[in-house]
Amino acid sequence: MRKATFLFSLLLLGAAVVPPASATTVLPIQDSSLADQAVVIAEGTVISVGQSTDGRPVTEYRLRVEKQVKGEVPGGVATVRVLGGQAANGLKLKIWGAPELRIGERALLFLVPGKDGSFGVLHLTLGTFHELRSGKDRLAIRDLSEIYQVDAEGSPEPVRNLDLFTRWLADRAAGIERDADYLVPGQRGNQAWAAFTYLGGIKQRWLQFDHGQDVPWHANSGGQPQLDTGGFDEFAAALAAWTNDPSTNIRYIYAGTTDEDTGFDHPDDLNSILFNDVSTPDLPEGYAPGSFSCPRPGQGSGVLAVGGTWFDDSTSPAVIGEGDIVINDGSGCWFNNNGKRAEQVYGHELGHTLGLGHSCDGTAESCNTSAKNEALMRATAHSDNRGATLGSDDKAAILSLYPGGSGGSGNKPAAPSDLEGEAVSGTQIHLTWSDNSTNETQFLIEMKKGSKFKSVGTVKKNATEATIGGLASGKSYTFRVVAKKGKNRSDASNEVTVQTN
Repeated sequence: MRKATFLFSLLLLGAAVVPPASATTVLPIQDSSLADQAVVIAEGTVISVGQSTDGRPVTEYRLRVEKQVKGEVPGGVATVRVLGGQAANGLKLKIWGAPELRIGERALLFLVPGKDGSFGVLHLTLGTFHELRSGKDRLAIRDLSEIYQVDAEGSPEPVRNLDLFTRWLADRAAGIERDADYLVPGQRGNQAWAAFTYLGGIKQRWLQFDHGQDVPWHANSGGQPQLDTGGFDEFAAALAAWTNDPSTNIRYIYAGTTDEDTGFDHPDDLNSILFNDVSTPDLPEGYAPGSFSCPRPGQGSGVLAVGGTWFDDSTSPAVIGEGDIVINDGSGCWFNNNGKRAEQVYGHELGHTLGLGHSCDGTAESCNTSAKNEALMRATAHSDNRGATLGSDDKAAILSLYPGGSGGSGNKPAAPSDLEGEAVSGTQIHLTWSDNSTNETQFLIEMKKGSKFKSVGTVKKNATEATIGGLASGKSYTFRVVAKKGKNRSDASNEVTVQTN
């Protein structure tokens, strides 16, 4: 049985360089702050990618240093360790917002030292710039597609000229401060908007809700620094925001405190939030290298939180077995005793543990600038201290994974997925699909005729295949499958087009 783990991060970037788009949370961090916090800044080429040998879910990159911008890498080759990879027990860990590099790729990395001479990337993907060629120019691009943005309604991520950027950084490291001359006018980084998405682009879900069972969550007894309540009430309220949606069968419950502080080290059969990502002898940089810091209470930059799911992807949808959330050390200064801030952050991270990616109610323009987007799971957090409140897009997203609540729409079966087709003769096509619903009474097989789909057959509940006959030889046909319970239809599966022999 193949298993894997999805995690995603919550970052707060700090001031001017923003926008994110997909599954990690951030406040913009100024280039000057990033440069000052880094112990080493190095540009080079990735020469190898491999798994850690210590049994932890860590990927090791070896970077041949070709330009030493700040600090020193002994021997000219840096071993860079990034959380995420194969664990000793066979599970896979995926951190959303952690940098991913390829052999042969050139990159500019902002690093902090770990134990044994290795390095961690400062603030995950915020400290990773990929080289991109544009004519004779070399550009420095950050991939912020997995970032969730908090308190930053600013301009899009800028593009930097890599050569000018490294000179500016080297001058700053030498004590020479000057204005930024490396930004490329009129260029902005990638930014993607969409309606609700699934975490990692795949469906994953808890099965307990289908059987009326609770999924209990615990909070580490240390509590959230700089919240009078310790964050316990806010975490309970965030859990309740998802549970109280009457159209779904979600049953997230607050089960009290725990002294366990395993975090993402290994699955421990405990769904928990750890309020302080403290360093340990085995993990000197913590789960997110670099502490969160605030120049003033309520403002700050760096990684705010990391959270996600341990899941088994040998089935479709994948089955979630455990969820965890870690709030970074130092983040209490940003919460600054504002419980609604904490509720929104906790609620957003819990949405990810339910299997949801990011959300946007509307066009790219409206998601970027309009206040009409009400989704808790949108890529940019609300700045009005509304707490953990679900919008219509959140409800539609979660209903697609967890139908069966007390509301009328809760009887709607989940849509089939992974529809595939194969011609078995000149007159027959065999279809297969994944059954994602637990309450369907039958499946409708629909074929496209003109611009519309019409039913061409039905099969019983729990079916995952059907053969359609009476077709013309050498002709292409387009099919989809719909689950049905009484008069309630699921959304349609993906479409598949197959040509008969």
